[in-house]
Parts: sequence; C-alpha cells; structure tokens
Amino acid sequence: MNRFFDQKKIINILFISAVAILLINLLLDKIFFNNNQDNIELTSTEIDSTFRTALLNLGIKEEWIKTREGKYPVNLSVSVPKDLPIVLILQEMNNVFDTNEVKVNSLEKKIGGNAAINLISGGETKLTAQLSYSSKILRKTARVGFIVYRFSNDNDSDSLLLEYPEQFAFLLIPSKASKEGVKKILKYDKEYIVNLNDEIVELEFKLNDNYSIVRLKNSIREIVGTFPQAVFFMIDNQSSLYKSKVYPLLKEEIEKRKIRLIEESYFKSLSESKSENRAEAFNYALDKMNAGEDKVFLISAEDFLALNSEIMKYRKLGYRFTNPSALLF
Repeated sequence: MNRFFDQKKIINILFISAVAILLINLLLDKIFFNNNQDNIELTSTEIDSTFRTALLNLGIKEEWIKTREGKYPVNLSVSVPKDLPIVLILQEMNNVFDTNEVKVNSLEKKIGGNAAINLISGGETKLTAQLSYSSKILRKTARVGFIVYRFSNDNDSDSLLLEYPEQFAFLLIPSKASKEGVKKILKYDKEYIVNLNDEIVELEFKLNDNYSIVRLKNSIREIVGTFPQAVFFMIDNQSSLYKSKVYPLLKEEIEKRKIRLIEESYFKSLSESKSENRAEAFNYALDKMNAGEDKVFLISAEDFLALNSEIMKYRKLGYRFTNPSALLF
C-alpha cells in the first residue's frame, strides 16, 4: 500500500511540475514577445517608401503626392481621384504595414470626404498625410470580362468556378452534360455562352456536312431549345464546321431567331498566349488597354482560377471586372 501511495504521489508531483513549467514558458514567451513588439520601430524613410507603394497599388501616381513643410519628419499632401474611396486607401495601408511595427491613425473630416492619416512607429508619428479629393485627376479605368471554357460535371474546378465571386460567362459545347451544367450555372447567377465547333458529337446536336437540310434544322432547333438563356452563340472560325456548307444554313437559322453569333477570333485568348507565364500574359494584356476601353478575354478554367491575385491587383488599380453581356451588348 505504501509503495502504491508513493507512486501515486510521485505521479501527481510530476504532473503538477509539468503544468507549472508549461505555464512559466507561456508567460515568458508572452513577456518576451511583448518586449520585442515594444522595440520594433521603422524609420521615417522606410515608412515613406511603403506608404508610396500602397498608393501606387491603388493607381495613385507619384506626381499626385507632394511634400509639405511640417513638424513631422515626413509631411505629405495626396490628391485622390473621385472614384477611390478613402476606406480603400486605409485598407491598403493595413495590408502593406505590419501592425506590430506601424500604427495607422486616420481622421475623416466628413463621411466620404477628405481625410488625414498619421503613421506611428516606436511611439512617434513618422509620417502624416492629407488626402484630398480632386476632380482634375483620373485613374486609368477599363472594363474586363471573361469567357471561361472547360466546364463539365466531373471537373474538379466546377464547384470552385460556380462559387467564384467574380462575374464571368461559361463557354459550353452542346451536349447532355452541358445541359445539366446549365442548371447549376443559372442557380449560381452565372452566364453561359454556346460554343459551336467540331467537338459537337452527340447525335441530337450534331451538325454533319452529310445531313439533309431537314435534319440539320432539327439539330439547330435542338441546340437553341436546350440553351435558351445563352448570352450569345460563338462559332469557332478555325473549325471545319465554319468552313463547311453547313455554316451558311446554321448562321441563317441562328440569326433569324434573333440570337447573336460571334466569331471566336473576336476574343483574345489568354490561355493560348505565347508566354508560358499566364500572369505575365494577363498583366501585359491589361496594361495595353486604353482608359475607358472594354475587352472580353477567353481563358481556361485552370488559368482563370490561378489569376485570382492578379485580378485583385488590377481591381485595386481601378479596373472593373464584369459579365461579358455588360460589355458586348
């Protein structure tokens, strides 16, 4: 009995000791971490550089930033375009600065109006900036749409695309699988476009050069009736279908139903770019756009999902991403 009692006592002592050591370590870590936080301090030059980078990320040009006389090491005045809310500037400041190093204080003089920002590090104000709206300056604004292809019921990217917050249109080849896919697309308030090309293989939709006019008209009627809410129909102008004797009849039947028919070459394909770096090809295409221009791009589902961070970058610059229907019609 004594041996059992001694063993139990030893176990209790070891357990209590282990808990005590753990608590001490947590306490020391917290003290050490807080002490480190107190010692973190950035220079005015470092804060000024990061501040300007944040403004550049939002499409604010260097010439819109002026240095003023003042009691603080860096005193700036910033002209802000009318289309850029101050709240977005503050959000970007919190994105680029580590809150352990720099504290961002702001004072909006009126809701939706001019504001002042103070950047504090090491307990001292290292930069102050007056943000003033100006109707004399404009960011480069352009509108962009996407047509995304390779949508199927068994594709792993389907759910990601359907739940993706950006606006875009699916490109569907007539098939039973596409017919089922339309139900999901409309449920998630997305758009779709019907793609007419050589990959139409199912008999009810097939457009064979050897078919009679009656059978071709039945196929066309089936395609139109199966996809009545398509934004428009796209024809692959590199396909055999486009070059065949079927196409004049197809074009006539489509257009007499007041459905728009657009050639695929009208749209630039980002996924077929010569550059292997999709982000680089995307950046190049958007940088080449003129202010006020609208453009719709063709892109694969995989590439579209991979460009999420690039889309966010250009959205901050003032580009707007919307449905193809809003840009084409």
